[in-house]
Amino acid sequence: MTIDQAPYMVQIWSKGKFICGGALLRRRFVLSAAHCFTNAKAADLLIVGGATTLSDSGVRSNVTKIFTPAAFSMNTMDKDVAMLKLTTPLRGENVQTIGLYSGNLKIGQQVEISGWGRTSESGEISNQLRTIRVPVIAKSQCSNQYAKYISLTKNMFCAGVPGDKDACSGDSGGPVMCNGKICGIVSFGVGCARQGLPGVYTKIKEVRPFIMACLQK
Repeated sequence: MTIDQAPYMVQIWSKGKFICGGALLRRRFVLSAAHCFTNAKAADLLIVGGATTLSDSGVRSNVTKIFTPAAFSMNTMDKDVAMLKLTTPLRGENVQTIGLYSGNLKIGQQVEISGWGRTSESGEISNQLRTIRVPVIAKSQCSNQYAKYISLTKNMFCAGVPGDKDACSGDSGGPVMCNGKICGIVSFGVGCARQGLPGVYTKIKEVRPFIMACLQK
């Protein structure tokens, strides 16, 4: 796909290396995942908008502040959400802000995920922006499948076509879209598109208060 089809998508780079995806909520605020920034400093980060490929120069801004929930830890992956405040507003061709979805997610509902992540579990990061549509999976089923790895919390939901379609490394922090608005954030999974292990996503509805508080800062 090309960036004009998802003009809210941004690339997040750290020290010259692409690390995660994100979405432009306001001209100076990008939504992403907390786990992308466990060792990052705001000064190391660069946001690139309006770019279809990782080699496009796009529209750029530096980051002045990284906000993550105090409760987030890599052990639980709970509340895997981050907000980045930009030094300058991101404006330009194919750069648009996007809103948050307020509805409830239903089992089987199709969601759309975009990113520059690996094209397969052992594959390379994709230079080109790609997108997939996958259904939301029952939480009880997903919790059982992940039981030996991690406990899923109320702040998470699962989606994917196990064995076929999934997000992968490098897609982290990117938005999950429902009806043209963000309903989730790419968080984690065991491998990519493994049978019986769908992708796990942060549920926007649960972390919305954190997001709204950051927008006031």
